[in-house]
Amino acid sequence: MVFGPLIGAGLGALAGVGIGSAVFSGDRPKDFNFITETADRNDNIRTPACANVTDEMRNMIPLTPEWTFWPDYDRWVMINRVIRLMWPKLTSAILLEVVKAVKPIVQQNLFALPSVLSLIDDITLGPYSIMDADHLDPHIADKYFTLGDHPIRVAGMKVYSTAEDTCIMEMPLIWGSNAVFDVQVYLRLGPARVVVPIHLSQIQYKALVRVVLNMVDTIPCIGGATLSLLAPLHFDAKLRVFNGPDVMALPGVKQAANWAMGLVLKDVLLYPNSVSVPLMTNFGVPPEPQGMVKITLTRIEDLKTTDLLTKGDPYVVFEIREGRVQRSKIVKSNNNPVFNEEFFMVVDDFEQQRLSIKVYDYDRLRPTDDLLGTAEVFFSQEAIETDPVTGGEKVVYHLADWIRSPMQQKKLALPLHIAGGGLLNAVGKGITQTAMGAAGAVSGGLAGRSVNLLNH
Repeated sequence: MVFGPLIGAGLGALAGVGIGSAVFSGDRPKDFNFITETADRNDNIRTPACANVTDEMRNMIPLTPEWTFWPDYDRWVMINRVIRLMWPKLTSAILLEVVKAVKPIVQQNLFALPSVLSLIDDITLGPYSIMDADHLDPHIADKYFTLGDHPIRVAGMKVYSTAEDTCIMEMPLIWGSNAVFDVQVYLRLGPARVVVPIHLSQIQYKALVRVVLNMVDTIPCIGGATLSLLAPLHFDAKLRVFNGPDVMALPGVKQAANWAMGLVLKDVLLYPNSVSVPLMTNFGVPPEPQGMVKITLTRIEDLKTTDLLTKGDPYVVFEIREGRVQRSKIVKSNNNPVFNEEFFMVVDDFEQQRLSIKVYDYDRLRPTDDLLGTAEVFFSQEAIETDPVTGGEKVVYHLADWIRSPMQQKKLALPLHIAGGGLLNAVGKGITQTAMGAAGAVSGGLAGRSVNLLNH
């Protein structure tokens, strides 16, 4: 008597699912693979000058790419053909990465619930075991876990122009797939072992994605990407449990699945929320500058050039940040040039960066100018000290006095070294450095440190 109502309820539920799936089987997933490029490639098919829009055509509009009805979306035929060409190779790599990503998440959650873990022997994605268990199921190798041969398509592209170093793109992604995912859950119920097979197929989804690329001036030129969904994700599929009828065909199940998916994604991806993926350290953006150096170049004396018959046309190049140089004026026909110029240069790291000074002889008849000599100014000094905690040795940096005391002038005498080795005598014998810098004195609030270079 006790088990009668339970058995009746179970049989009634199974019968209801079966009958409901049969009655509502016409409510099939939206097939985003329905629209193809077949007519596009056939020149004999012409668009009629005037055609009545039927209800069937209107029902097809949600299945079509955005560029077919929004003029501000560009069509990306080439990109879709490249994806189609690469899809067979991409699918295996994608599936392996999915398995690698899912494994630790499932294992962590199951081990956190010992009561649930005691009931589960294993979970498999196709032939891949999540729990790394030895299987007695001889048919596990026949299970499918494939993305099919219908690739994801970019249904158009809209690009926004911005004044910042960013590129904003909106791209609807559609996938009318014939993917098949077989998931088996192996339960341990006392002495019995029950397998719950779940069959997921014909996945159809459409997502309106915004991608923001951070552009930088170093290779690979993209520091990172920020992804967000501009609208809730549309998802539909066929879902069968115990090889029974399609559960997703039941009234309200598809809507409930989309609601649950939207509930999960809205706090993660739905705009204004987003997920950022760095491709370079700190998205390729350099760290905040530690200060600014003011350089005053006055003169060079007794400059020796490579031309013995004529005087040189010297100029000086300063560099602290790699690739960002500042150049003095050219002093014509003078081996004792007087410059009296000032330069302001940003320093990102006083410990790792240094001021590089190069003196060139301008030659308008040659593609490159002769390098006459080089010099360097270090902002800190490297030292080896004993770590008081570990007792081992560690590298420390001691900042120069004129760096530790901003806005204090420091005069130096720097000899210029010949390119390739050696010392160029009587060239740049004296350089005066002045360290001065008060917060806000130079360049919008940075602690400016100034160097006067005086050759005498």
